[in-house]
Amino acid sequence: MIRHISKLIWNRKRSNLLIISEVMVTFLVVFAVIATGFYSYHKYKQPLGFSIERTWQIRLETGAQWQDSRDRPVLKSLVETLRQQPEIRSVGMTSIQLFENSSWSSTQEIEGRNVEYLVNMVNQEGPRDWGVELVAGRWFDERDVGQAYTAIMVNRRFIQTIGIQGDPVGFEFGDPDSPEIPPKRIVGIFSDFRQRGDFSDLTPYVFYRYDLDQEHRESMNQVHITFHQDMPAAYEEILLKQLKAVAPLWEFEIHPWKHLRENHIRMYLMPLILLAVVVGFLLLMVAMGLFGVLWQNITRRTREIGLRRALGASRSSIQLQIIGEMVVLTLFSVTIAMVLLVQFPLLNLVPALTWANFVVSSILAISTMLAIVILCALYPSLAANVMPPAEALHYE
Repeated sequence: MIRHISKLIWNRKRSNLLIISEVMVTFLVVFAVIATGFYSYHKYKQPLGFSIERTWQIRLETGAQWQDSRDRPVLKSLVETLRQQPEIRSVGMTSIQLFENSSWSSTQEIEGRNVEYLVNMVNQEGPRDWGVELVAGRWFDERDVGQAYTAIMVNRRFIQTIGIQGDPVGFEFGDPDSPEIPPKRIVGIFSDFRQRGDFSDLTPYVFYRYDLDQEHRESMNQVHITFHQDMPAAYEEILLKQLKAVAPLWEFEIHPWKHLRENHIRMYLMPLILLAVVVGFLLLMVAMGLFGVLWQNITRRTREIGLRRALGASRSSIQLQIIGEMVVLTLFSVTIAMVLLVQFPLLNLVPALTWANFVVSSILAISTMLAIVILCALYPSLAANVMPPAEALHYE
């Protein structure tokens, strides 16, 4: 049966070339959308590494470029005021905002490898009170003050990337091109801290310690407060008055972490949803085109179908032949496309397209194309059996 269908397709190769090209391009688009969705879902299922419950972010706007000698005392007064509030359990700080695409990255040669990692400055209380899991070592504390090294905390991905032999806690590394800069010492290892949200990549991450009693070149623009219990939105106005009383010239934006996360997810998914809608219309156009082409082909082949019916072919065999031709055409188109697509995971051209992603996306994309083609061929194949054989033989 397949051999016979293949001969029929080859004999009409010119008329089938357009269908093959159309199906192949559509398959590539569907594959790309499914692969992107699968990759995004895989990242979404990874843990954030911290809890968003009962925590609000206060974004600070000083109105001018940050000056440590001028602005740090004001920030210290703000933090002390917040810590005195009975509703607030802890006050944390970060230099980089959460659930945003902005980041602070650094690249350094460590153990003979160029390691790129994300950086954030935090105070002692922050990560511990946000539910960050400590894997080994300790949190920042007063023992890190006045040392000849710079204390840092790193995530597990950082340790896996550089491949430290032995206990990584206490490991030191510096910049050979800048020997005057104190070396960095790992004092603790945490599970993860996906600062850029649910759809960010799992990358090496480093915490630097921020001390309000010491000078820093970096600005501290975010304060994060964790409450003992869920607070109503009306508390934002009370909190804003307290902050304004301490820093009347500063501006403040207050957002619960839950809202920041929801907005981040919404902004990330919006382009994917629009792309899915466009692909949906593309599939509809392809389906309409295939339906029209099939209807035209069947009309031209009325005599052939009538002759087969007159020779004893059943209606089901005629229907299976027409559907089978479209299935073989689709598989031929998919095979050409797969030869191109397999190069991506084979040569690691797109790191996001892993073999697992490739296999799942291929299966779903092939299933989608076959379902569309079979649905498009179903009605024309039924219509081909409506005309009696005698009448079909007299068709002009």
